[in-house]
Amino acid sequence: MLRPALPSLLALTLLAASAGCDGETDPEVVTADEANQEAGPPAVYDEYTVLFTNPVCKTYRYAEDEVVTSASGERLLAKPQNAWCSKSDGPASAARPESPQNKLLTWIDDPATEEIFFAYFTMSNAAVADAVCRAVEERDVKVTIVLDRESDRTRAEQIAACVPKSGDPERAPKLLLRANEGNMGLMHDKLFILDPHGESPRIVFSSGNMSSGTVLHHENWHFVKLPGETHFAQAHVCLIEGLVDHATSKGEFSSFMKSCRAAIPAKEERDLKVFFVPGEGDRAFQFMQKGLRAADRIDVAAHRLTYKGLLSNLRRRLDAGDAAVRLVVDDDVHWAGQGEIVGGNDANEAATVQDLLARGVDARFVETNHGEKLLHHNKFLVMDLPGDQPDMVFTGAGNFTGSAFSDNFENFYGITIPAVVDAFKAQYDHLHGDLATAPGDMPTANVMPEAAP
Repeated sequence: MLRPALPSLLALTLLAASAGCDGETDPEVVTADEANQEAGPPAVYDEYTVLFTNPVCKTYRYAEDEVVTSASGERLLAKPQNAWCSKSDGPASAARPESPQNKLLTWIDDPATEEIFFAYFTMSNAAVADAVCRAVEERDVKVTIVLDRESDRTRAEQIAACVPKSGDPERAPKLLLRANEGNMGLMHDKLFILDPHGESPRIVFSSGNMSSGTVLHHENWHFVKLPGETHFAQAHVCLIEGLVDHATSKGEFSSFMKSCRAAIPAKEERDLKVFFVPGEGDRAFQFMQKGLRAADRIDVAAHRLTYKGLLSNLRRRLDAGDAAVRLVVDDDVHWAGQGEIVGGNDANEAATVQDLLARGVDARFVETNHGEKLLHHNKFLVMDLPGDQPDMVFTGAGNFTGSAFSDNFENFYGITIPAVVDAFKAQYDHLHGDLATAPGDMPTANVMPEAAP
């Protein structure tokens, strides 16, 4: 059921439901038993809320004496509304009742919350850090933070310095640094879990980091409350132990996660699957590839786009002409193709998009404020399957790169819950149709607009 929402904000709530060129090889053949992807019970949960940041921003116009034209020759007067934003738009967007940050703060402030675990690539969100610190100091909430070894630790160390209400040093927040050494890639998980060992844990997973990703980046956030004995909940308990006690190497982590998940008494859900990397990248790709090969329509929202397994399947479908394929990426990709590296994307990704355009993809660019490092940071696929096959969403923390499916610590999700898929379909139409810019409408020069009043 879609809840009434503020403009440019889509939300889904389900209550009491039961039902880069990274040098990787092209993973065309995987050995996992495809039947295992189909088996199992439907997901059981008390709440499943999907929120999309969709920031509401002021209008940013070009200077009156600045003549900016599109590739098709039309004069442009302003950046696209609510695509281009500034950090000054953050407070108003965050204050909305249905913003991801507001939902997150509500869960942290819940007096029933006794334990918080979170793992992110970056942690810079002051509002969340302050709320977690209050939970420690006023309610003696136990907190464990896992952060990438090379990430800025300022906010995490702020939380780690908070003194628990009881004064018990055993209750003091713990900060653990992981990955980014040896054979390991990035600590790129994006998870916030409340009371993971309780009867009704609440799990937050997202495309966004604990940063402007709660408000100003273009992201998707999932808030799930469910029984603690379910496979989905217990798999995340395995992840916590894996990251805390078994993350010294990819091999140790993968081996532990395999044995831990195999020992979960509950069967894995058929419509809400989680894949943890290292170790389950092939299973994640298998879920993705099943949809890519069968879908009548494929919608791709990407931040990074170099994964050969995804690209080879997209090219095959485009060349065959038997599926409609749409793509939304950040305009950093476009400018990289013009010789301007303004963000994390590079010329190879720009060439990839140009290749897909030549094959018939309907690609568009979200014009974001790279001067303030704001991004279209979504990474998800929506796949419409024919007949009575369930439509599919593939999403999570990882980018579409080889490293995300093999070397980094990542959490991916394969979802066929119809209402969740429908929410993603509506959001994709909003991204592609309202926020993103077609190639012919892109500015011919990388001109910054004036500050909005």
